[in-house]
Amino acid sequence: MLTVELKKLFQPLLLLVALMITIVYYNQQLNFIHTYWPNGGLVPIYDHASDWQDRFGQSLEKEDIAVVEDEYLTLVEQADNILLENAIAEQLELKNYADFESWYKENLPSVAINEMDEDEKEIVEKIDAIQQDLIDYTGQSIEDKIVALQTLYLSIEQFDSSDTFLMNEHYTVKEREILSANLFMEEGWRNILPTYLSSTVSGYFESILTLLIFLLSLLISSVFVRDRLLGLQKLQWSSRHGRNILWTQFVSGMIASFLLITCIVGLFWGLLYLTDFTQYFSNGLNSFFIRDDEPLLVSLFQWTFGEWIIKLVLLVYLIGMAYSGILIFLSQTSKHYLSLLMKIIPVGFIFIAIANRVFKDAFYLKNDLYQWTNISLVELYVGILLFVLCIGLPIIYCIHQRNKDLVN
Repeated sequence: MLTVELKKLFQPLLLLVALMITIVYYNQQLNFIHTYWPNGGLVPIYDHASDWQDRFGQSLEKEDIAVVEDEYLTLVEQADNILLENAIAEQLELKNYADFESWYKENLPSVAINEMDEDEKEIVEKIDAIQQDLIDYTGQSIEDKIVALQTLYLSIEQFDSSDTFLMNEHYTVKEREILSANLFMEEGWRNILPTYLSSTVSGYFESILTLLIFLLSLLISSVFVRDRLLGLQKLQWSSRHGRNILWTQFVSGMIASFLLITCIVGLFWGLLYLTDFTQYFSNGLNSFFIRDDEPLLVSLFQWTFGEWIIKLVLLVYLIGMAYSGILIFLSQTSKHYLSLLMKIIPVGFIFIAIANRVFKDAFYLKNDLYQWTNISLVELYVGILLFVLCIGLPIIYCIHQRNKDLVN
């Protein structure tokens, strides 16, 4: 009976539709981390992280920071020499890079290009001309490198004094105690982990779970309703095995859901190994790369980046299997497809909203669920609670319906 029920769930046409949905969803949502990240101002910062990872290992020690500082001063000196020979800089009386930086901040127009007057357009043209001279022989901007290093130095300065860092009003007394050990006694802040890499990866797994919600809704729920409409359950009840049909459907539905989740997670987790993010899998979660305006992007846990990703995979399984349980319950209690659809739509959106709260900066202080509850590992507890509740519903229904059928 179990194999028969499993065969019903693997319908070639629906699997083809699911494949098309997966391809479209990948191109619309999941492709970003593989194709477009990092982008903008994160590119030079990520380049520095990769370079330091190759040269210094998983963390920056004091002597490494001194080497980086020398390289920074060399870049500034190089920019100073370029500006001394630049005609526009000479006309504006900009004698070094510091002068250009100050003039740039004071004069950069704050309006869109199509709203600029002639004077503002002229300023933009002068800025562009100077910035073109600040491109080295490799085609990279010296200015971008300097700005990236300045940003990272500001981040490093946050950790110069543990007392100053931990007195941030965003941290509770308990959090200060744990962060004092993780960041300073264990020197966890020295880890190299690029800015927003963890936020981007957690968003990636949130999108995977959202895709699974769509696929599970398509592949799992309608089969059991169809059996009811065709009257198969009444025919099956005439046999000894058929009297356990609800249990068989529950088990087959959970097995099929587990296999589907494994395939999707395996596929997209495997794609991460085609990126160069793998070089950071052994690095710690906390890092001096956090921005000074993001004080909550620190973690209470001394996990490696790879161990943290495993926790995200576990959350995908817990919430995905929980959604499978609620789908089986809804399909067993729906009389027709329309009734099932009207139930699945709101439940699906509720699970997507839960996924957003659970996965957004998961296991960091910034996570919304943690901010509401101040409970460590609250993301994992929510996943376990959902799993128990949603698996319990179809189990209770199976017991109740079997007893009812036996009485009748």
